[in-house]
Amino acid sequence: MLQFNIQGSLVDYHFNNKGSWFGSLLNKCPSAWLQNKRKADNAEGLWRIHDDLYDVTDFIDVHPGGRFWLEETKGTDITELFESHHVISDVPEMMIKRFKIREAVGSRRSNYTFDDKGFYRTVKRRVREVLKTIPKKQSYSSFHMDSLMIITFILICLTNYISSYSFVILIGIFTGLSLTSVHNYIHTRDNWRMHYADILWFPCRIARIVHIFSHHAFTNTCVDLQLTFSQPIVNVFPQPKGFSVKYLSLIYTPLLLWPAVTYAAQLLRILDYWSSKNRKIDKKSFLFLILPTLTYLFSHQTLFGALLTWSIITMVESVVFSVLAFTTNHVHPNIYMEGDLTRSEKLDWGINQLDTVNDRQFVTGNKFLVLISFGDHALHHLFPTLDHGLLHHLYPIVEETLKEFNIKGIRMTSHADLFVGFFKRMKIEIPNLDAASLGYTK
Repeated sequence: MLQFNIQGSLVDYHFNNKGSWFGSLLNKCPSAWLQNKRKADNAEGLWRIHDDLYDVTDFIDVHPGGRFWLEETKGTDITELFESHHVISDVPEMMIKRFKIREAVGSRRSNYTFDDKGFYRTVKRRVREVLKTIPKKQSYSSFHMDSLMIITFILICLTNYISSYSFVILIGIFTGLSLTSVHNYIHTRDNWRMHYADILWFPCRIARIVHIFSHHAFTNTCVDLQLTFSQPIVNVFPQPKGFSVKYLSLIYTPLLLWPAVTYAAQLLRILDYWSSKNRKIDKKSFLFLILPTLTYLFSHQTLFGALLTWSIITMVESVVFSVLAFTTNHVHPNIYMEGDLTRSEKLDWGINQLDTVNDRQFVTGNKFLVLISFGDHALHHLFPTLDHGLLHHLYPIVEETLKEFNIKGIRMTSHADLFVGFFKRMKIEIPNLDAASLGYTK
């Protein structure tokens, strides 16, 4: 595993990869990542929140968010997830006390803080009050999401009547936009729309662990699977890099890796079954067959022809998703990446989230564009379980709170700047040692 030994580290996780390349790949599977985290957290088979251990076994079946969140995180430190996933009400903070077993042994592996008078808890309390004034009907996310999926199904059913590569590419664009939109639903309590991700070739369980447990909790760190999965062939961290990683990756990343993202997600699922002793195959595991089957049935092609058509669709889908997922928010020279100097050795989690993201001004406030392109991303990282269609209401109170804490407002730029910045970041070897550049007002 690549080492992060300079002062810019906010986490103390070092998941050692096995010797072979295959062993290293297995170690990046979601189940292996969770198992490594269990060993590092030493939560004694319980759930750690801050410096206490809790046993919520009897609560799993009645957890409002669904069984998944508690079952998968058993034996780990869930402090970041617990704090960021309970925004609407303070009831979970009151309820959890009844499940306390004892104090935990040893310090947390994470140096993120959640002080009651710190930025994150302060802004969360204020946002909680604002949310009470916002009608839920103001969000049209589900309408947009369902419309995209319906259009995708209709277009696939029309492949027999409109047979051209341009039409196939159009289908791929809609599947890609649908996949980015599903992001809104994998974050919330269990719901049927989250399984659109399974249909679109990005297994929901894989997405939740890689994206939420790993990326959202520990953004831009050495345990952020979204950034570390493609190492060593793609490396966005400020470290010494060989010629191919530093320069050739600018070519093979968009041409070879981005078109293969959905295939990589399926590979992860297969390897996850391989590496997990208790993983079971259920009906949801076969949802990925729906769209390719429809392609075969409605295109009236041979099986080989239908598979070729579906391959083109998924590659276009992967490129659309990759451009929106990787070049619009987190990877840019002026964004904190582990290895860069942090503001302090211990840092408010919410402030660090803002240090790891840029937003795009032209997307902000447009509910449809926000949904299909990971918009209002800074607010999403602060309050990941909130519907994307509600986030724009929170800008005034968040900006007001930032001023109180002497922190510059949410950084806004253009998509073009972020796109170019992604490739610039891949060439950077020297850490940014100017923590002030992150945005103190004084």
